[in-house]
Amino acid sequence: MLDVHPPHTSVHTWKEFFVHLATIVLGLLIAVGLEQLVERAHDRYKLQETREALRREREANGRNLVTNAHNWRWEMAELQNNLMVLQYIQHHPDESQASLPGDLRWDQLPLLANRAAWDAAEQNGVIRLMPMDEANSSQVLYQFLQTLTDQNFAAWNAINDARRFDLVASDPTHLSAQQLAETIQLTVIAIEKHIQVGLSIAYINSQFPDIPAPLTYADMRAYRRTPYEQDPQGLSAAHQLTMDRLKAAGYAPQDDDLPSHNKIGK
Repeated sequence: MLDVHPPHTSVHTWKEFFVHLATIVLGLLIAVGLEQLVERAHDRYKLQETREALRREREANGRNLVTNAHNWRWEMAELQNNLMVLQYIQHHPDESQASLPGDLRWDQLPLLANRAAWDAAEQNGVIRLMPMDEANSSQVLYQFLQTLTDQNFAAWNAINDARRFDLVASDPTHLSAQQLAETIQLTVIAIEKHIQVGLSIAYINSQFPDIPAPLTYADMRAYRRTPYEQDPQGLSAAHQLTMDRLKAAGYAPQDDDLPSHNKIGK
């Protein structure tokens, strides 16, 4: 609060009145100006401090994504192994567990993502001090990190659903035909949700080059190849008809080297 004190002597003329008035106004302007300078200096300090915290958090998330991408690959191989083993049992119902082409594993590591610095910046209002492009870019990153975390929990639950048969029978060859079919379907769902996690990691890789997430859209396409990608010669004519329809609707083919979400399933 700014205190305005009355003059110590009596004002006898208009000239003295305006001098005192000008003195008060000038004092108020100086006080307000100094207050604004202090606030701006404080805002700059908070912004600098927040940017440094976000930079460290971004680097930590980058390291985590490298680990998460590494784990994602062997978890995917594990789920594909399980599906192959279960389908083998389905087609060879008289086989013993010892003669199977593999055993079942359901390990999954939690996906790590940090957002404490961003949450603090939102709560204390520092984000409003950032340029719009900077704030929007960070917001998109943290939205996808949250999506990644949510998808990881969904995949975790799906994997637990797929392996719940072992609460009744630890040997999968002892499952009934109905139980086996249900377990295979749940394993397919777990793989689908795991692929969603991989696609989100690939999106972060494509949109934020400074974050080293070694899982790309090109990598992901190897797990969900379209019929045309599996047999380009045999399906060439059918593929061309489809592409003509898409182009007529405004679709623009992407270069294979560009990490674009439109390439998925192309």
